[in-house]
Formats: sequence, C-alpha cells, structure tokens
Amino acid sequence: MKSAKVRVAVNGYGVIGKRVADAVSAQDDMELVGVADVVPDYRIRVAVERGYPVYASLPERSGELQAAGVPVAGTLQDLLAQVDVVVDCAPKRVAAANQAAYQAAGVKPIWQGGEKHELAGYSFVAQVNYEGALNRDSARVVSCNTTALSRISHALHGRGLARRVRAVLMRRATDPWESHRNGMINTATPETKVPSHQGPDAQTVIPGLDITTLAGAGPYNLSHLHFAMIETTRPVDVEELRA
Repeated sequence: MKSAKVRVAVNGYGVIGKRVADAVSAQDDMELVGVADVVPDYRIRVAVERGYPVYASLPERSGELQAAGVPVAGTLQDLLAQVDVVVDCAPKRVAAANQAAYQAAGVKPIWQGGEKHELAGYSFVAQVNYEGALNRDSARVVSCNTTALSRISHALHGRGLARRVRAVLMRRATDPWESHRNGMINTATPETKVPSHQGPDAQTVIPGLDITTLAGAGPYNLSHLHFAMIETTRPVDVEELRA
C-alpha cells in the first residue's frame, strides 16, 4: 500500500542539505527517510543528533563514517529503494553524476542551483512558477542569488511593470565552514564576464525578462549583497510597489 506521505531522501548534508532535511521534517505530508553523505565531520553529526538515518553516498566511504562513530543505515542505493523523491544537495557536477542512479531507482530528483538548467529542463522558484513544476519527473531549484533576483523581478515583471533589470551582486567569498581554508582578506574580486551567470539563470525561471547582472566576491562569509535597478514601464509609487 502506497504511503500517504511523500517519502524523501536528501543526498548531501551540507550548507543546503541540512536546511532541506529540516524543512522536509517539518512537513506533515512528507517523511524524511534519510540523508546521505560521505564526510564524517560535525555536519553529519548534527543529522545523527536530530535522529535522521544516515546513509553513505558512496559505498566505499561507509567504513570511514562508521570509524568516526556515525551509525550508517546503508548505502545511497538502499536509501533510494525506500523513497519517492530525492533532493540532491551534493556539490555541483557531483550531483549530475547521480542522475543515472536516480533513474535506475525510479526516483524523482530535485536538483539544486549548482547544476545546469538543462539537467532537469525546468528551473524553479516557488513564488514565480510553482504550477509549472507539478507532475514533472524532475526540477531544479535555482541558487539563492537567482532565487532572490527572480522573486523581486517577478513581482514587477509578472504585472507588466519591469522594462529591464540591471543588478550588481557582491557574493560572499566562501562558506563559513571552510573560511579558514580559502577566504579573502581586505580585498574584493570582480568577475570579468558580463553578464554573470545569475542573469541568464533568472531568465530560465522568467522567460522574456530583460536582465543583466554583474558580480564579484567580497571578504566575508555570510550572505550576499544585491543592488538591483529596475526600470519600470510606467511610474510606480511606493504604496503600489509594497502591495
């Protein structure tokens, strides 16, 4: 008998995966069956503390996890055999390599923003194109930067009010957990390619959006800064913008 709840696996328990796992656990129509990873550091120990069953994304890494005191319930293949959906939160390019395993298991994958639009054929931001994701075999949740740009642009573009969007992004140079290894100090690094990838990526969510983005990285490890300039098709006052 098929469960009334959608049974979900999270593959990759890092910056994104830990948030996805907690979000799935909070839903009354979903069941988090387990999380998969390969690194036995403090992050996967948080999953153990929260009672999430842990699986080895690669069978050969199972021993390393167990040696570090992480109870391993099985391999990724064992986890996939129990679920309807897998949210792939593995690092970019690693995630795409998992596609064959998901297809073989008959599991629907949800990819994260590090992967290309073409992998799923549908790029998703809930506030913009939720209905279009229904009944698809896979979807891609775009990056945090593209999500932010899509949300604010769609609020105007969806009402015919955005003539064009020009945005400058200052990204954090590194994630907090690895800032001791490759952070920057007292400098900023510009990207020399225009547009940066976030603009074309937003267009996969909002076809027809006129947007150009420029990006760089700053010497900090929390959040990103966006400076968005939206030229409207007619005057828009503050009250209408808020609404």
